[in-house]
Amino acid sequence: MEKLFLRSQAALQTINLEYHRSLFDEIDWSNPLIAITGARGVGKTTLLLQKLKSLQIPSSEGLYVDLGDLYFSNNKLIDFVEAYLSLGGKYLFLDEVHRYSYGSWAEELKRIHDLYRNRLQITFTGSSVIQILNRQADLSRRVRYYKMYGLSFREFLLLAYNIKLPLVELFDLLQNHQRIYQEVNPGVVFRPLPRLREYWQYGYYPYFLEDQKGFLQRLNQVIQIVIEQDIPYASGVNALDRIAIGKLLFAIASSPPFKPNISKLSERLGIARNTLVQYLNLLDQAELIQGLKSEQKGISAMQKPDKIYLDNTNIIYALAPEQADLGTLRETFFFNQLSATAALAEQPGGIALPKKGDFLYRSVTIDYLFEVGGPNKSSKQIGKSEQHFIVADIEQSGNKHRIPLWMFGLLY
Repeated sequence: MEKLFLRSQAALQTINLEYHRSLFDEIDWSNPLIAITGARGVGKTTLLLQKLKSLQIPSSEGLYVDLGDLYFSNNKLIDFVEAYLSLGGKYLFLDEVHRYSYGSWAEELKRIHDLYRNRLQITFTGSSVIQILNRQADLSRRVRYYKMYGLSFREFLLLAYNIKLPLVELFDLLQNHQRIYQEVNPGVVFRPLPRLREYWQYGYYPYFLEDQKGFLQRLNQVIQIVIEQDIPYASGVNALDRIAIGKLLFAIASSPPFKPNISKLSERLGIARNTLVQYLNLLDQAELIQGLKSEQKGISAMQKPDKIYLDNTNIIYALAPEQADLGTLRETFFFNQLSATAALAEQPGGIALPKKGDFLYRSVTIDYLFEVGGPNKSSKQIGKSEQHFIVADIEQSGNKHRIPLWMFGLLY
């Protein structure tokens, strides 16, 4: 156990508090049990360590632990917690609960919370694919959960270039993007389009700051871990299933955003139709792809998506750089940034595939239709309406219904 304290202190030495993600301030850290979920690589570990370091308490009172540590192959979590409490522990930060191998992390956390919630504050992280609230209903009544996304374009600019741009609300952007552009005045500070191209290649995952040259190799490794470890943990798939899921992901990556023919894809990959839909759902939950369903469909997980994108543009460059054409990059970026915004705003309607246009954003009261394209994109396909917008790959616009694509990177 002494080694766990030493590892915690060593991890803290690598962390600075100069910048932290906005989620840091949104979390109610007074809750006795907090869960932070998100895709691998988006910065959950850093967030835990920053919070622990900011407490400025004796090492005996606050501890960071990776539950994949070999210590937990022979020691139960609850026994560890009781020993930690006896040493004066008050705050415990548990990383990657899905790697806990001794027993059921959910059952043990539930028991620990019930016994010691007045003495111990626990924050834990887990991969998106574990679906904490859906799979562990009994635990869900006790935990306060938060979702962490990769860097927005706005956050990338701050971290990579110290360019500080304001956080913009979606509906303000739709109505006032010309005013916002004048207030931001990016032409004096930077040219947004070259920076956007950089973001598309390596800006979504914050570890680009550590090793930009090795970024794509590391992202490939992360993707492999998700397929070989995280998805099997969540779904119980076997080795052959993992191979099939990998083939499916590569088939998606090797195509532009496409409307899948499930029967043909099933035959091509040798996967039963229902199994294929299940795999697509798992890849979506793992935040490796994003499925877009028709506006006429419901939200059932077992419905096939009508169009499939890779989750973010960095994954395109990691898996299929030959498919990194401008049209695919533009749509993937827009879908990625808008999806995170919709989820953070808890919009019940979400984003759908419209009959005309590229994306339909459903707010509580109004639906907004978007067509994404290059500098010469017109409104011919979607028509003119107060709720219809062209999202163009341009720096600025003099048209109320023609919004620069890069500005959707200011939404979170």
